[in-house]
Amino acid sequence: MRKDLNFIDFLAQIPWWLSVSLSVTFYVVLKFVVPYFEAQSILVNEVHVSFGPVLAPIVALAFLSPVPFSLFKFNRKKKLQDFKEEIQSIQDLSWQEFKDLVAEAYRGSGYIIPENNVFTSDPSIDLIMRKGAKLYLVQCRYWQNRKLGKREVKNLFTLMHDKQASGVFLLTTGIFTNEARHYALNRPINLVDGIALLKLLGKDQRISSSEKLN
Repeated sequence: MRKDLNFIDFLAQIPWWLSVSLSVTFYVVLKFVVPYFEAQSILVNEVHVSFGPVLAPIVALAFLSPVPFSLFKFNRKKKLQDFKEEIQSIQDLSWQEFKDLVAEAYRGSGYIIPENNVFTSDPSIDLIMRKGAKLYLVQCRYWQNRKLGKREVKNLFTLMHDKQASGVFLLTTGIFTNEARHYALNRPINLVDGIALLKLLGKDQRISSSEKLN
């Protein structure tokens, strides 16, 4: 703990349940315990009225004030932990298991994925998808990569032109660099990062992009 930590910082860092416990404890002590012991002293009782009951709600509220922030931090930390566990469970899959999982998810989204296709023999293509008259190429071989850059995106886009496809999908459990996202902008390139992947697979954890995989 930092030496320059003040009382407000301390309250903001302790668990929410501890703040509630301290609030209740001080309220009971000031509201009931302190007046009781003061009442036992005739001298004190004659000189002044106890300030315990007056201070009780003020002190209690002071301890309760950081609870909303503590709860927010707790929930955010839990969601982030759940997100990482879901990502890890996907990364533990074999490439074939992951590909089958992705194929099933896209089938559920209305895409047709033919079992046998002229493109399936191409080692650069993991999945072929059709929707209407449009053909899409999918690469999910980088599912374990933490970060994908412009090179992988550009290579897939070149492959799209070579195969005369309508668009491409690049999937990863990690993230894409800003350069990669900028290159994909206004192009028929669908970048599916870890968060989008969980949504695709029905495991939406509602984590903001600033929190993912930090």
